[in-house]
Amino acid sequence: MKHILLCILIVFCYFKTSAQSEKVKVFLSCRCDDDFIKQNTLVFDYVRDRTLSDIEVFVFEITNASGGRNYSFEYKGKNDFQNLENQISIDLAKNLTFAEARDQLLKTYKLGMVYFLQNTSFQDQVEVNFGNKKVNPEELSLDRWKNWVFEVSGSLNLENQKSIRQEEYRLGMEVDRVSELWRIRSDFQILRSINFFSGDDESYNSERQRTFFSGSIVKSLSNHFSTGVFGNYLDDTFRNYESYFNFSPALEYNFFPYSEVLTKEVTLAYKIGFNSFKYIEETIYGFMKQEIFNQSLTLNLRYREKWGSIYSYLVASQFLDEPDQNRLTLNNNINLRIIRGLSLRISGNFQLIRDQINLPKGEASIEDLLLRQRQISTNYQNRVSLGLSYTFGSIFNNVVNTRL
Repeated sequence: MKHILLCILIVFCYFKTSAQSEKVKVFLSCRCDDDFIKQNTLVFDYVRDRTLSDIEVFVFEITNASGGRNYSFEYKGKNDFQNLENQISIDLAKNLTFAEARDQLLKTYKLGMVYFLQNTSFQDQVEVNFGNKKVNPEELSLDRWKNWVFEVSGSLNLENQKSIRQEEYRLGMEVDRVSELWRIRSDFQILRSINFFSGDDESYNSERQRTFFSGSIVKSLSNHFSTGVFGNYLDDTFRNYESYFNFSPALEYNFFPYSEVLTKEVTLAYKIGFNSFKYIEETIYGFMKQEIFNQSLTLNLRYREKWGSIYSYLVASQFLDEPDQNRLTLNNNINLRIIRGLSLRISGNFQLIRDQINLPKGEASIEDLLLRQRQISTNYQNRVSLGLSYTFGSIFNNVVNTRL
């Protein structure tokens, strides 16, 4: 009997030791260069489905005050790491290169994993290094730009074939300032595009010009309420605008605290605004100039959870002087993990359009239709995309191989 008990004890110790020597299984969900992270953390086995893991790591990202990205790493332990959770975040500047950004994300990811590896058989594989550079705390908080961020951009696109020539020029500038209480944004853009098409007997030439400016000032009132003012200017040959100006105050309510915006956000916003139109051609309603008030109500929903993500918004708008001139827009982007290995993706945009007061009088020519030189009358616009994927086989996805 003693020999039997001794054999059972030896077998038990063997399997326990073997289990401890196995690599920790990790499920990593990150909209980043996750292959780079996996390649540099081979101490773990990475699995393709969260239900197969010992540790789940979800990385949520959002734009930060400087125009860069904030990444929040959320860790949850299972099996031998039951009841262990960790969270760590990092802000990446907008001017970082791709390589610099992924190095910072890798460091942050490793730092969060140390919490799980301590007091395990894997802790001897952990190295911690502290820099020797002395930093003055006052220098860390010094910002000579006072949270102002500037960006100037320009682009030139050229395409030339035997019967097609396309040219497009873009210039832009953005000025933003974001703090806990204030959010100030401005965007200026100039676009000019030229398209030339030639055939055996005919040739077509189109030119489109567009100048756009938008600005907004938003004030945080509480953890749920915000208010702001918005202004826009636009001239656009495609939309028949010689000039268009809009000024709108707004009020927004968030059903969740703004501090939870990384994972969930449901907001309701109301705008009422003044619009001034000056048209290039006389409209279908007989106007060359027009001043009119409008209002809009926007419901915005965004969830970033471990089961997937949902981003949807519903906008209802109308002109106050002409209530029959209105528009309803619904936009959805849904990504769901249904069961192990099975994922569903749905996206769609649906619009009911009854507010095209800017359409020029007269019939559109074939040239206008083919070259998209002017906006065409429509009372709806729809787009739907549906995708389904099922992954099965080996649970591991550690290996990175980019040959051929």
